[in-house]
Amino acid sequence: MYSFTYILVGLNTSMFLTIKKVIIVSIISLINSLCYSSEWGSKEETGEKLFSVEVMDSSAQTIKDSIVFSSTTEAFRRIEVKSEVMTTIEKVLVKAGSKIKKGQHVVEFDDYKTNADLYKLNLLSQSEFNKYALFAPFGGMLLDGHKIAGELVMPGEGVYEIIDLSSLKIFGYINENEILDISLDNEVEVTILDEKVKGIIDYISPISDPETKTFEIVVKVENKDLRYKDGLSSIISIIKGNVLAHKISPSVLALDDTGELGVKVIGSDNTVQFKKINVIEDTSDYMLVSGLSQKEKIIIVGQQYVSSGEKVSFD
Repeated sequence: MYSFTYILVGLNTSMFLTIKKVIIVSIISLINSLCYSSEWGSKEETGEKLFSVEVMDSSAQTIKDSIVFSSTTEAFRRIEVKSEVMTTIEKVLVKAGSKIKKGQHVVEFDDYKTNADLYKLNLLSQSEFNKYALFAPFGGMLLDGHKIAGELVMPGEGVYEIIDLSSLKIFGYINENEILDISLDNEVEVTILDEKVKGIIDYISPISDPETKTFEIVVKVENKDLRYKDGLSSIISIIKGNVLAHKISPSVLALDDTGELGVKVIGSDNTVQFKKINVIEDTSDYMLVSGLSQKEKIIIVGQQYVSSGEKVSFD
């Protein structure tokens, strides 16, 4: 009879749930029949010599290893244009929601024409004239909520607001265990309302958040046709590279004496080997894991009764 001690102190929630799953499925496996199938492998039943286990011949497949997180789209630029003088709004020249160009006259002050004449006569400097013109600093779209004709405007008070949706920013946070795999060159896939588009990493913070130990990144998505808006739900997938992955059932998981998560496989000399795994994807039905060889004989029944180095029999 074998017994195991599981050390759970210090584990994060995700690892704790995975280990809890190992314990549960190990109990279930005691009453499972010797029937098991997998779309990625075939099972073999052992003979009667030594301790008998059941194995599955598993072959790895190449998949994309990604970091996936949810976020929200944001306009690439957004600015509130403020007055530098005390004046009154004469009229609004652009309708809210309309496109505007860089340098376009958006709102006319009541003393604009007088100052424009002075500027043409070289009696007013460019910088002084700009205070009364408030030209658009960049192209974009005029938002609602601007000042209207007849309103008094004070210095420092917002007059109108522009949003630039020609590209979008999407913020995300990468933990310290994965940040070394991320650079500006990583391929990025973005899903916005179930539509897939390409993105690029525009910024990676050089410092981490001291409380969460995460690094901020900014993904940029081109949006020239203005199809996507500010504030849409999105899913970001940052491709770290290709990896060989095995598809396994959670019921085959095991823990070694130090609490490391892995599976037990049959070595070339018919002895049991414990191999640590990295979980790429975890669902209720299957797991995608890396860390194994291209081909493995994974013990799927009886792994809880055998230990590393033990010679076993199987067909």
